[in-house]
Amino acid sequence: MRQTEPGRLPMHHGPAPSLATRPWLLKIVLTLAAMLLAFAAVTYQRTAAPGAERPVVDFHAFHVAGTLSLQGRAADSYDAERMERAQKAATGVKVFMPWTYPPPFTLFVAALAALPLGLAYALFTGLTLAFYVAVLHRMAGAHLPGVVAAMAPVILLTVLTGQNGFLTGALTGWCLLALTAHRAGAGIPLGLMIIKPHLAAGLALLTVAERRWQAVAVASATVTAALAVSTIAFGPAIWAAFIDSVRDSGTFLAQGRYPIFRMTSPYSTALSLGAGPALAFALQGASALLALGLLGFAWYRRLPLRLLAACACAATLFVSPYAYDYDLTILGVGLALILPDLLQRTGRPEQLAMCMLFWAATGYGIVTAFLPDEGAYSLASSPPALMAPMLIAAIGWAVIAMRRTPSARIDAAAIESPMPSSSLSA
Repeated sequence: MRQTEPGRLPMHHGPAPSLATRPWLLKIVLTLAAMLLAFAAVTYQRTAAPGAERPVVDFHAFHVAGTLSLQGRAADSYDAERMERAQKAATGVKVFMPWTYPPPFTLFVAALAALPLGLAYALFTGLTLAFYVAVLHRMAGAHLPGVVAAMAPVILLTVLTGQNGFLTGALTGWCLLALTAHRAGAGIPLGLMIIKPHLAAGLALLTVAERRWQAVAVASATVTAALAVSTIAFGPAIWAAFIDSVRDSGTFLAQGRYPIFRMTSPYSTALSLGAGPALAFALQGASALLALGLLGFAWYRRLPLRLLAACACAATLFVSPYAYDYDLTILGVGLALILPDLLQRTGRPEQLAMCMLFWAATGYGIVTAFLPDEGAYSLASSPPALMAPMLIAAIGWAVIAMRRTPSARIDAAAIESPMPSSSLSA
C-alpha cells in the first residue's frame, strides 16, 4: 500500500479563500458557456440565406455521419470524398472533415442524428459539459472555479465546436476517480474510451501498472460489447472502411490538409516548422515514448496515486500525432487533481503567470483560426503549430512547482475536497 502523501496540511481556518475558490468565477465561465451554447444551437439550426456564409463546425460532421448511418450508408462516412459531398449537401459549404472515429462512436452519433441538428447539438454539448464539470467538482472540490477558469479557452472552444472533448475528459476523470478508490468499475469509462483510444494510453498504462486486473477485465468486456454492437448494427464491412479511413488520415496529416496550427502534438509542431513527415513522425514517436516512460518512472518512484493520475493525464497528451485543442479537457482533469497543492507552493503573481500560460497554450489554436488568411488547410501558409511547446512549458512549470515545500499559509478551502485524501493516496 502507498503511504499517505507528504505535503498535505491539516485543515484549519485561515485566511480568506483564494481566487481559485470563488464561486463567482465559476459562474462567469459557465454563464458564458451557456450563452454561447444557446446562440450556437440557434445558429446551427437556422437555414442560411442564399449566398450567405454558414458556420460549419465539428458537430456538423457528427450529424452528417449519423445521418448517413441512419440511411444505411455508414461506410460512406469513412470515404473522404463521399463524406465531403454529404457535408456539402447538408451544410451548403465545402469543408474538409474526414471521418476517422471507430464504429462505436459512429453508432452513437447515429442516435444523435435522429434529432434536428440544433437540438442534437444542444443536448450533446450541454449534457457532456455538465458531466465534465460534475467530474471536475468531484476531484477539485472547492477549487472547481480555479480549474474551470484555467481551462476556460478549452471549455468555450468545445462548446463552440460541439466536439466530444467534454465526453472524453469526463470519462478520463471518472476512470481516475474509480481507480483511486480501487473500484473495478474504473474499467467502464476506460473501455468507453474506445471512441478515442489514443486518449486512453496513460489511463491504460496506469491501470496495468497498478495491477488493477478486475478493472482491466471490465474494460475488456466493455470494449468487446461496444465493438460487437457496432458490428451487428453496421455489418463486418464497416471495419474495412474504418481502417481505410485511418490510413487515408495519415496521408492527409502528412500533406498538412488538417488545421495543423490547432493540433497539440510534437508532430504538428515539427511539420509546421519545416520538418519532413518522416522526421516529424520520428519526433512524435520519441515524444510518446518519453511521456509514457516518465509516467512509468513516476510509478517506479512510488508517487502517490493521485499524482500518478495527474501524470497519466499529462502523458496522454503527447501520445498521438492526431490531437487537437479540444482534447485538452484531459489537462483539466490533471489540474483538478493537483490544484490545491499547486496553490500551496506558488504565490499570487506566479499563479497569475501560470494561468496566462495555460490560456496561451490551450487557446492559441482557436485565436489563430480567427486571424485573416490563416490558411487552415495549406501547410505552406498556415501559422506554426506552437501548442505542444507551450503545453510542455506549462506542465514542466507545474512539475517544478510541485517539488517545492508547501507554504504554511493556507486558506480554509485549500484542503476541502469531496475526495478523501486516504483514497487518493492508498
